[in-house]
Amino acid sequence: MEEGACVAIHVPANAYLDSLGDRWKCDRGYRKVSDGCLAIEVPPNAYLSAAGNEWLCERGYREVAETCSAIRVPANGFLTDSAYGTGWTCDRGYHAVGDDCAAIQLPENAHLDYLGRGWDCDPPYRRRQDGCALPPEAGQ
Repeated sequence: MEEGACVAIHVPANAYLDSLGDRWKCDRGYRKVSDGCLAIEVPPNAYLSAAGNEWLCERGYREVAETCSAIRVPANGFLTDSAYGTGWTCDRGYHAVGDDCAAIQLPENAHLDYLGRGWDCDPPYRRRQDGCALPPEAGQ
């Protein structure tokens, strides 16, 4: 309303009036630019978000320079849902070495730990540097 008069709201193409009827919003798949709505260009291996105002990469892809790039998962690894880090982790019994997964080398008298990402000594052995040794009291 301007000085006691009603003024029509200009609704651009690919837009609609909001629920109050006093503003406009862009349709799903469009974003507001100046006084209009511009189509969101969705790159390959991406999809529109639930709100429809941005795109997201599909599982197994990461956003890199306005595109979706495939995450390279090494042998003995699997995709994770984390948005941070490499996007993959190694299988049980393997650990990351650079961009690959290497088998965890178990010393004598050791076993994989609970998570399978390291090792623990078998009882009654105790960790000594890179191996497992009997504690002094066990050797008596």
